[in-house]
Amino acid sequence: MNLDDLARVHDDDLSGEPAGQVSGAGAQALLASIMSEPPGRAEGPRAKRLRGPVPWLASAASVAATVLVITMVTAPDGRGPNPSPATSPGVRPSARQVLLAAATAVTAVTKAPLSGAYWHTTTISGMDAISPDRGYVIRRRFLKDEWLARGSGAQSWWITQYLGAKPLSREDQAAWRKAGSPTQWKYPLDMTGYVGVNSSELVRAGAEEKVAARLGGGWKGSGGSLTKKSLTWDEIRHIPSGERELRAYLEQRLTAPAKGGSGQDPGGRDSEALQEACMNIVFGLPVSPAVRASAYRILATMAALKSLGRVKDPLGRTGEAFGYQVAAGSGRGEKAYDVVNVIDPATGLPLAQSTTTTVELAGGRTAKTTSFTAYQQMGWTDARPSLPAKRD
Repeated sequence: MNLDDLARVHDDDLSGEPAGQVSGAGAQALLASIMSEPPGRAEGPRAKRLRGPVPWLASAASVAATVLVITMVTAPDGRGPNPSPATSPGVRPSARQVLLAAATAVTAVTKAPLSGAYWHTTTISGMDAISPDRGYVIRRRFLKDEWLARGSGAQSWWITQYLGAKPLSREDQAAWRKAGSPTQWKYPLDMTGYVGVNSSELVRAGAEEKVAARLGGGWKGSGGSLTKKSLTWDEIRHIPSGERELRAYLEQRLTAPAKGGSGQDPGGRDSEALQEACMNIVFGLPVSPAVRASAYRILATMAALKSLGRVKDPLGRTGEAFGYQVAAGSGRGEKAYDVVNVIDPATGLPLAQSTTTTVELAGGRTAKTTSFTAYQQMGWTDARPSLPAKRD
């Protein structure tokens, strides 16, 4: 598996009449739902710790209106977050060119006020899991509506919703029918070799109602985290906007714990940590456009990032993609995986992030499993969250 593979279209046609029989009313409903949608439309994860590579699931940031909205478009050919080439031909820009262009765009198009009552982010996430019999891949989807209150004493909220699960591809659907068309999957205690699920977890095919949760603890008075440390709104406001100053600031945050013996390892993870911190700023913090632009410029200096060209994200939106590969046993996961980031070249705003790895199924079959986060809506707003009746 390599990044070029991820840049090819996976265009399975699932619109034909499925072979085999469906058992039970619940399975009939699940199959009808499967056949009524575009192939492989992103299905989702639970909001809990999961096995396998997971992208940075954080609230992305930039400001382009009182509420900046990136409209969700249902993918017409969706096999999820695997990028596919855009229809217009042309020379693929380098990752450096993509990132420098994003730095220019993110400052050029933003004219909105840089504050509001809430920083509001809506994401659609997806995570693939191997079925308990190891026969096929299941994709789950999950919605997260995050409202981070800036005012002193104001309440921050997460509104979440499980959107359901389905077998991913045409081949997975055939294996699912052969297994009796289950509408829920119970996982064993021993999870050796599984990805995307927890021990003894019960995964259901049906969607669930929205749930609101009050954010407390480290989230109280915080607008996010950077280098694994929470930031207050005042600290976010004082992140330096110059490229050199931002680099120095991040390096200082990364090396500060070294006096206590837990700083960055001088043997070689410093550049990876700096890259991760810049990604966190680009995709995860409500910083000013100037700060985000400097984070892009720092990323543009990193040779590990490769361009994937013009692609479609999990929601069918077209953007420029860049990514990198992580080797097995590198300290960042047991399996090798590919990381893909998609941004809107017109605005410099993030569209999606994903990780993809290869797994072994029963009978010697291999398949790709992906976890992704697609940024559907983001920006400052003075509106208040519409809270569902169900609350944690």
